[in-house]
Amino acid sequence: MLIEKINLHEIAHLTTERPEAPIVEDFFNYFSNFNLERVLIVTDEDVRTDIRVLNQLTALQRTTKNITILKVKPDNNYTNSQKKDMLKALHLKTLKNIIYLPWFFILVVIHHPFLAFRNKAKQGIYNDHSYSLTQKIDTSSYTCVICNNLISTSSVDSHSEVDYIYDIHELEVFRNRNKASIQRSFYIYLKEMEELRKRENIITISKYIADTLSTMYNFRRSKIKAIYNKNFFNTNISFDSESKKDKYLLIYIGNVSIDRGLDDIARLSYKYDILIIACNYNEEAISYLENNSNLYRLTIFKGMDYQSILLKKIRKYQYPFFLILINPNHPSYRYALPNKFFQAQAVECPIIVYDKTYLGSIVKKYGCGLIFLI
Repeated sequence: MLIEKINLHEIAHLTTERPEAPIVEDFFNYFSNFNLERVLIVTDEDVRTDIRVLNQLTALQRTTKNITILKVKPDNNYTNSQKKDMLKALHLKTLKNIIYLPWFFILVVIHHPFLAFRNKAKQGIYNDHSYSLTQKIDTSSYTCVICNNLISTSSVDSHSEVDYIYDIHELEVFRNRNKASIQRSFYIYLKEMEELRKRENIITISKYIADTLSTMYNFRRSKIKAIYNKNFFNTNISFDSESKKDKYLLIYIGNVSIDRGLDDIARLSYKYDILIIACNYNEEAISYLENNSNLYRLTIFKGMDYQSILLKKIRKYQYPFFLILINPNHPSYRYALPNKFFQAQAVECPIIVYDKTYLGSIVKKYGCGLIFLI
């Protein structure tokens, strides 16, 4: 496992005055219940650009200046023996869960370590996330430790005198059934949950993750704090009505490519104002938008340092929405739960998604946005 210590003074987001996302206040209120004298954040995210972690840091700086950030990167150089042991452990864990979830029987076959023809499927556990093969980070010198994502949780040691906050962002188990990464997901997440069940404090991104923890992993709901949930509401906004200036804003953040609903975005630009934040993009996709959209209503921002422009834009509109147009015809996209979903919650914006997607089912259950029918 590779560990990089991040210098707070090198993070431009923290040294430049800018408007705060609504979630910062929620983080501050939650964190205030812990001993923040000496805080350690362990994450596998790029803290210089990840809005979720940056908002946590903004909230923490109101209380303490003694903050240490460690970015962990898995070391994937497993020996053949280690790979075999991991697959055996996964197989046994799957067998134990057959009684609880009968469809685990399928996974017994898929994950069996002695089925040579499954090598391609096994590649996920071989190449992703070193779990218990490295020495854990000693947290005894801190008063509070915040772990972002489950790989971070597995990287730290635990002490009874230290407060721990487990910020669970990704919860892929039982979702990405079509990806090789589900192999390491079952192994890591099931093992992680056994460890986390012993802990008192868990912070989750949203209600749906809290519900998954409660039902799938038998967590007591009282131990889980769902912070990212203020945008869960029942909305009656109809996109059939005529729009007015400064009423609707449609926001797209992420990789701008042809297969990410650009044709619908271009079409919507003739009725609504649209903000495109191109974190990654190719010139073909940008040219497509510029040639097929109403440029009077389309704004394109290129780069990762976008929180200021995002918040300023949102405050000018009555109804801002995040566009998450993941093509349901693509198997990998159908079950996707991208970071932009959590970014939308951070700024308390509902989302617009295609039907017959995993996000679509979340919208229908929790009322956190609208379904875009195609």
